[in-house]
Amino acid sequence: MTMRGPTKRSALAALAVLCALVAAGSLLVRWLGRGRGVPEHPNVVIVVMDTARRDRLSCYGYERDTSPRLRDLAKTSTVFDNAYSTTSWTCPAHASIFTGLYPISHGVTQEHWRMSEDLVTLAEILSQNGYETAGIVENPVLSDRNGYDQGFATYDMTWRIDRELAKRRSGQRPEPGSTATNLFLSTVHRNDGRPFFIFVNLISPHSPYDSSGRFMEEFVTERDISLVENMWREHYLGRRALTGAELRHLGELYDAELLYTDSLVGAMVDGLKESGRWDNTLFVVTSDHGENLGDHGHVDHVFSLHESLIRVPLIIHDPARFAGGAVDRRPVQLTDLFPTVLEAAGASVEAFPNQGLSLLTVEIPPDRPIFTEYEWPTQVLSCFDEADREDPALAPFKRALRSIIVGGTKLIWASAGPPEVYDLSADPTELANAWESRKDTEAVRALEAGLAGAVTRLGADHRVRPEDVSTDSVDEATREALRSLGYLR
Repeated sequence: MTMRGPTKRSALAALAVLCALVAAGSLLVRWLGRGRGVPEHPNVVIVVMDTARRDRLSCYGYERDTSPRLRDLAKTSTVFDNAYSTTSWTCPAHASIFTGLYPISHGVTQEHWRMSEDLVTLAEILSQNGYETAGIVENPVLSDRNGYDQGFATYDMTWRIDRELAKRRSGQRPEPGSTATNLFLSTVHRNDGRPFFIFVNLISPHSPYDSSGRFMEEFVTERDISLVENMWREHYLGRRALTGAELRHLGELYDAELLYTDSLVGAMVDGLKESGRWDNTLFVVTSDHGENLGDHGHVDHVFSLHESLIRVPLIIHDPARFAGGAVDRRPVQLTDLFPTVLEAAGASVEAFPNQGLSLLTVEIPPDRPIFTEYEWPTQVLSCFDEADREDPALAPFKRALRSIIVGGTKLIWASAGPPEVYDLSADPTELANAWESRKDTEAVRALEAGLAGAVTRLGADHRVRPEDVSTDSVDEATREALRSLGYLR
């Protein structure tokens, strides 16, 4: 369900009163329980490693050591082995984290980047519950102009800060990721004793694969290849076929990006430990989506709902609530972070209906349906030159996609073209589309019915439709950042 206009304001006002009562009771409980080991409300940190592909992380078994800090973190955390995004690109995935809703309900899609003000966000609720809230984002599509700052007392957009710093340093920009990390550490250390909620988006794994600094050539085997771009527009237009050697090279650079991002997360962990707040912090590391590196003929993270894009890492550290060194194999999604965080923070989950399941108390069956969406690719097509948008090479990609996974069997529905069916237990990389041989089976019919039911159920409250996003009035720093990441021509 979504909340609109006066409904949202009324709900937040009622919550403020409730939170005041809860806070008073909480103080009494703390006073009575002082010395008895009663835990405080935890600090909450959510770090999204933008575009980080789960199966390229060594903490998930990848052969290159791309995530040594995450591997160490996993020893004292719960690692979710079967976690999924709700989509395959940034805006709707982050909206799902912030609201606990699927894209079909929160309304953020390829056609609509903006998060409606009518939505109630995690930051708004935690702020009402006495939390200091801070957002630190490196991806320019998550700008305040697009509504992702809702509920954050401070919302730092690093591309703007870095541009100003470069002006003062004769054009020299800070090392990628350093501004976000420094802002995180300063927020932790200046904290006034209230619990805090800090959200961080790290952009380094995103193409182009050239931001990893000292790690850039860590895994490079063919040093005569200078390519750092995946040439995704030229690829889909059929004008630039990347060779096997070039794809391997880009994969090696991408792995270095992950290693660098891993080091940034490690610095945040170190800062929390130095501040004395680590043991009372719910620390979440995840991704909004993965990346294609030639998989299924795709590059980047467009036009696809394959596992390489939608299956994401999820690691949660909180000694009071999540077992250390544990592997949780339940099917979970980014929507689940919303009720999980609210429950851990002592906030009312019931007051704000959502479509997630708390990872703390809800029984999650192994055959829970996993639902993902990729709507008509308006944003992606807008990145092509106008004359190229009608090129026949793009025709196969002009379609909406939805997928459902139940118990290891996956159906990808397309608004145009044949569906795809995969047995993920036998074919985890989705090499063999079994649609023709299995389309008339009871299992596939059940998936089709389940997908149709999910669309009806999740979209029953008529999705929020924010106004279309125009980039005409975007400030130059944001425009430059969007263009560098491929979001604009």
